[in-house]
Amino acid sequence: MPIHVSECVTGVFAFDDAEQMISSEHFPKDPTEVANRIADIQSGIPSPEHRRLIGRLVERGHTDFTLESTPIARKLQQEFRRAKFEPVMPNLAGKILREKFMEVEGDIELDIRKFAREVSFVLARHKLRLEASRRDKLIIQTIGLLDEIDKFSNILIGMVREWYSTHFPELNRLVPDHQTYLKLIVDLGSRENFSLEGIKAAVKIPHEKAEKIMEAALSSLGAQFDELDTVTIQGSAREILHMYELREQVSRYIDEVMDQVAPNLRTVVGGPIGARLISLAGGLERLSKMPASTIQVLGAEKALFRALKTRARPPKHGVIYQYPEIRGAPRSMRGKIARALAGKIAIAARIDAMSGEFIGDKLATDLKTRIASIRSKEEGRKR
Repeated sequence: MPIHVSECVTGVFAFDDAEQMISSEHFPKDPTEVANRIADIQSGIPSPEHRRLIGRLVERGHTDFTLESTPIARKLQQEFRRAKFEPVMPNLAGKILREKFMEVEGDIELDIRKFAREVSFVLARHKLRLEASRRDKLIIQTIGLLDEIDKFSNILIGMVREWYSTHFPELNRLVPDHQTYLKLIVDLGSRENFSLEGIKAAVKIPHEKAEKIMEAALSSLGAQFDELDTVTIQGSAREILHMYELREQVSRYIDEVMDQVAPNLRTVVGGPIGARLISLAGGLERLSKMPASTIQVLGAEKALFRALKTRARPPKHGVIYQYPEIRGAPRSMRGKIARALAGKIAIAARIDAMSGEFIGDKLATDLKTRIASIRSKEEGRKR
C-alpha cells in the first residue's frame, strides 16, 4: 500500500489510502524560513522535513510513496534507494491538504490564515528578487552591446573622416562632433554644396561656425569627388548615423530596465552609471554584497593592481568618475566625494537586491547634502 506525501504552509504530511494521516513533519513557525522552504520545493529541492519524514517511514518498513513533484521524487529516490517514489499530480495527500486542511491542522497553536498571508508576502518578495536578478542579466548583456556599438562606431567614424578628408580636409578640424560631421556629409555630400543655407539646414550650429565651414569649402585644397565617390561615402555615413540612433535606443532601454530592477541605485547615481556598476560586479546581488571601498574603484582594477605592485598611489575612483559631481570637482575633493557616493551606492544596491523598498530620493538628498558639506569645508580651508 503506497504512502501519499505532500506539503502545505505548515509542513510535510503523509497519508495512507484510507485518508488517515500516519506521520508529519512541521516547518519552523517563522514565515521567512517557511517561504525559503516552499521556494526550494517549487524549485524541485526536498526540504529537511521531507527527508526526516521519509527516513522515519522507511525505517518503519514503508517503501512505496507518491509525491506531487517529479524533481523531488527523483532526488529522494537517489537518497532512499530501498524505497520507490512515484510522481502523481494530484496525489491523495495533496487533495486532503487542499480540501480538509483545517481538519488536519485544527489543533495547531497558530493563526493559520495570518501565518499563510505572511508566508505568501515573503515568498512574493523572494520571487520578485529572483525576477530582478534575472533581469539584471539583461543589463549586463545590453551594456556589452553598448560597448560594441561604441567600439565599432568609433572605428568607422575614424575611417570616414580619413576618407572624406581627401575631398574636404578642413572640415575634420572645424567639426569635432562626430554626428554633426556625419549629418553634413549625408545631407550635403560634395563640398560644392556647403552653402551657408545648406549647412544651417543640415545641422544646428552657430552662424559664425557655419560661415567658417562655408569659407573653408570654397577655398579647400582637397581632391575632387565624382558622383560615385559622393554617393558611396554618403551611404556609409548614413549607416554610422543609424548606429548612433541604435545606441540612443539601447541607452533608453537600459534606463527603463534599471528603473525596474534597481530604482534606488538609478536615482542615486543615474541609469547609465548604475548599469555599468551592475555589469562590472556581475549582477545586482553581487554588487549589493560589495563594501563601499570596492564599489568606489570598480572599473579601475588595472590601476589598482598596478598601484599595489609598484607601491604607487591607488586610484580614488573607477567608473563612478563619470558622476558629474566627481568629474567636475577639483582634484583635492574627488576622493571624498567618491567615498560619499560609493557609500550611498552600497546602501541603494542592498535595498534594491534585498527589500525592494524605495528610498532613492532620500539617499540622493543625503548625498547632495554631504557633497555640499565637503565643498564648504574645502573652500573654508582655502581661505
